[in-house]
Amino acid sequence: MPRQPRREPWSRERLLHERAIALGLAIDISTSATYDSHLNSYLNFCTLHHFPVEPTPDTLSFYVVYMCANIKPRSVASYLTGICNKLEPYFPGVSANRKSILVARSLSVASLTRVGLVEVSTINDLPPNASHDSLLFAAMLTTGFMALLRLGEMSLPDNVAIRDLRKCSRRSTVTWFDDGYGFDLPYHKADRFFEGNKIRIIPTAMAEDGCAPHLIQAAGRWASNTFQIYIRKNPVLLQALLFNRTQQ
Repeated sequence: MPRQPRREPWSRERLLHERAIALGLAIDISTSATYDSHLNSYLNFCTLHHFPVEPTPDTLSFYVVYMCANIKPRSVASYLTGICNKLEPYFPGVSANRKSILVARSLSVASLTRVGLVEVSTINDLPPNASHDSLLFAAMLTTGFMALLRLGEMSLPDNVAIRDLRKCSRRSTVTWFDDGYGFDLPYHKADRFFEGNKIRIIPTAMAEDGCAPHLIQAAGRWASNTFQIYIRKNPVLLQALLFNRTQQ
């Protein structure tokens, strides 16, 4: 066997300390607060129906059908994720119960509910004397949709305890280009190594006008792999490129 490098042993106190740090960074503070809300929803359900707290397949399936009747069915799956995260230290089998056939089939009711489309007004639809709040809201909608940003990356939560200034993009990082604009996103919940991202917003008009993808990439100063990922994830740009390709 190859020799292992010599390493100093840690005390139990340091092991506990380092593990606490690792677990603290496992999920974002805002995600943890959301999971707390999901757990409270489950505990309230058990209290209302006089069920034990143990998340058996029966109890979870009852919870699923009950919540599907009270909130958007698509949200119930994320509720179950939060419940599993919070209860797993006390009930190690909760994840297996969540994946059971009974719970999965109960959750399939979500696919039977049609969700209507919501039309979002663009900046061009705003009146000339629109308020600052209206302009800001329209800018957030446009930026969030085009850059696939989460709501938490564009706004501060009402709960002061879960605000994280590391996620705030500074006005000093905003850069205007001939065909769009960009800014720095210093941190987000999926950024475990605090690397940040440079966000670039380019209009879809170039794609809609039949502009070649490599020209759009050059105009937006995209790296090749980043641009390909953006195309796959942005439905407007992808549709425009595919439609114009079939028309040629």
